[in-house]
Amino acid sequence: MKMNKSRYIQLIHVGKNQLDWDEELYRSNLVALTQKNSCSDMSVSELSTVLEFMKSKGFKPVSNKAKGKYSPKTRDKKSHTPLDKLRQLWIAMKSRGYVRDGSDRALLSWSKSQAKRLNQNVAIERLEWLKPGMTHALIEQLKLWYKRELISDLADVLPALHELPLNKEEQFEARSMPSLGQLHSCNVEWLESSIAFIGLMLGKYGEQGNGN
Repeated sequence: MKMNKSRYIQLIHVGKNQLDWDEELYRSNLVALTQKNSCSDMSVSELSTVLEFMKSKGFKPVSNKAKGKYSPKTRDKKSHTPLDKLRQLWIAMKSRGYVRDGSDRALLSWSKSQAKRLNQNVAIERLEWLKPGMTHALIEQLKLWYKRELISDLADVLPALHELPLNKEEQFEARSMPSLGQLHSCNVEWLESSIAFIGLMLGKYGEQGNGN
């Protein structure tokens, strides 16, 4: 069955994450395939070209929902430390495809490379050995990285939201979404909730458009 533009954009973003494409590779592939660097500027035919290319590279359009917000080491805790917050951010980035490996080992590898300069060039061998100041610095650094990726994704899907036949309740919710010009002033939580809502709407009306 034919798909509408919103459904194509949704699948392409899923494909980007599944194929572990970073932002540079993603944009370069879009330009190479369509001469455009944003899905929102493409026609349905161009979006189809991108999607078929992704499939040729191994993308399989299946649901891949995250199992939980926290890593196994933090999910069952009643309270969470700054180190738990660092792990939470890492897991959230993995669930959206912004990092390839959501394990503690991968987080440690990233943290070691970042924390070394904060520790007089001495490497940190365990996350638990991070000093509080280092942990907070890493959290802020990771949040900035996460925010950049969220803004990039939202810049692509926000235009598609306005093309959907939303009901009155959904239109009210949509009006609370940030505009493209406001994205950089939003906090991570607002960006996350915006992406979640838009993804829900794209999924809902994409399925309806496909007759499912």
